[in-house]
Parts: sequence; structure tokens; C-alpha cells
Amino acid sequence: MMFRNLLIYIAIMTVLWMCGCSAPSFDSDAVKGMLENTPLELSNEQVAINESQMDCGVRDELWDPPNGNMARLTQKGRELKFTDDIRLNDPEIHAPYTQVNGKFSVQVADVSRIRDTDGGKLADVRLGIMISQECFTSPLPLMGIRRGKFSPDAAVVFRFKGSDKEFTFDKLMH
Repeated sequence: MMFRNLLIYIAIMTVLWMCGCSAPSFDSDAVKGMLENTPLELSNEQVAINESQMDCGVRDELWDPPNGNMARLTQKGRELKFTDDIRLNDPEIHAPYTQVNGKFSVQVADVSRIRDTDGGKLADVRLGIMISQECFTSPLPLMGIRRGKFSPDAAVVFRFKGSDKEFTFDKLMH
């Protein structure tokens, strides 16, 4: 009886030890951790701006008041790494938007799909960039591409290189 209990105890401890030794899987938590833990280098990527951020940007002189379908970016706005005038009333995008360029911390909202690719993984991610300025208390959504056009509702595709369970962030693919 005691020998049998000892065997059961050894079997349970072996299983627990083996579970503790396995590498973490590449899942949505791994993607989120990799993207949020290191600022991303973005080059002329589109971000959506909500109406309250738009109004605050005018008040804080980040851009001029809208004139037609555009609000001209000011030097103060360029210092925050915005690189293009704010576009308004675009019939395909339905939200004010602009471009950013530089390194940004991000906040991941959702990892909707992870799939295998040659030499790595692709992940469809909805995320926003963080800008340290009072008008931007919430992240600015980074636009993905749907049917060949930027869309604030489309996920952004990121590539991770590696094999087995060891992956590293490679680049934004769209």
C-alpha cells in the first residue's frame, strides 16, 4: 500500500515537473507581451482620431481648425510625431485620421488570429499608439488594410520569426 502511494506521488510530481519545463506557447498573450514591451518603429502609418481628440488638438494648437476636408498640422503637432495634416470627411474611412512616424508604445486591444507562415507566424492585431499629451488619454487606433485601403476597423498584421515556441517580433506587414 505504501509502495503504491509512493508510485502515485512520483507520477504526480513527474507530470508537474514536465509541465513546468515546457516553453510557453505562442498565443495572444505572447503577441501582446512582445508588442507592448518594446516601442514599435512606425513609418508613415495611419491612425484614427476621435472627435474629442480632434477638438482638443485644435484647442492645444496641434493643428489648425478644420477647413473643408483638412486640418493643417502645426509644428507643435509635428513634435508629437504626427507627419501629415488631419484628413476629414473621407467617404471610405469615416473618421478623422493622420499619419505618424517614429517610435511609439502601443496598447493591444485584441489579437484576433494567429497563423503559421514560412519561417514564423502572422498575427492580426487591433492596437493603438500611445502619445504622451493631454489630448490623447486613450490610444490612437492604428489602421489596418482591408481590400487594399486603410480602415480603422481592420486589424494590423504583424510578422514574428522563429520556430517551435521561440519567436521574436519581425515587422508590421499590413
